[in-house]
Amino acid sequence: MSELDRRADRLAQVQAQVDYHGQRLQLYQRLHGSRPSTRLAELEDAYTAACRRLAGARDAPPASGTRSHRG
Repeated sequence: MSELDRRADRLAQVQAQVDYHGQRLQLYQRLHGSRPSTRLAELEDAYTAACRRLAGARDAPPASGTRSHRG
């Protein structure tokens, strides 16, 4: 598997995590409202962390092809 394929797989995985945590957060808010609670804070933290991972995965340069080779 090439580096580009691995990066695409990683982006897909992290995007799926963002979608999953976002759905959980929306469901909780729909069922319980947005009043402060420990569970709501945990869900918001999980969603925020997943968003940060996605941003980092998108911004990270590919590992291969970034170095210049001198002979």
